[in-house]
Amino acid sequence: MIPQVWRPFPTAAPQPFFKAGGPGTAGGAAAPGPAALLTALRGALDLAEQLAELSILDLAYASSKAARAPPEAYLCHLCFNKGHYIKDCPQARPKGEGLTPYQGKKRCFGEYKCPKCKRKWMSGNSWANMGQECIKCHINVYPHKQRPLEKPDGLDVSDQSKVHPQHLCEKCKSLGEYCRKVQ
Repeated sequence: MIPQVWRPFPTAAPQPFFKAGGPGTAGGAAAPGPAALLTALRGALDLAEQLAELSILDLAYASSKAARAPPEAYLCHLCFNKGHYIKDCPQARPKGEGLTPYQGKKRCFGEYKCPKCKRKWMSGNSWANMGQECIKCHINVYPHKQRPLEKPDGLDVSDQSKVHPQHLCEKCKSLGEYCRKVQ
């Protein structure tokens, strides 16, 4: 059964794959000749070969990318140690076990995006498995990206001077005081 969306328009008439009325026919529907079938088969085989080549290239690219070592100064965004990417981190937990990418004890820099209103914000007061309330929707939002505070890239520095809205911070609420005091 074909879903309604994929059905032809009511005015469209179904068309056969091979056109009738070609050479040697009297205008009626005739079976395609061996030459037409061979041409169609060659086209399908060419397409299959091209797809196979793409798959091989994609696998070769992925394996060469995975084998690369990170740059000398790179810090893993999970454990904040050098020598490996976050996907190869020994501290990595199975997917879905934590609510946030970072699972350490220190405060870090987090990037947030409200799933309801799509509002984005950043905070230097981000913690493992703790969210911040969206100021518009008033729902708790967990960071989709977290990184260490040690290497500020401009955003972290300006964030330090801003007033931290404690009423929107899950960590502040759970502690009953300003979360930055904990550090």
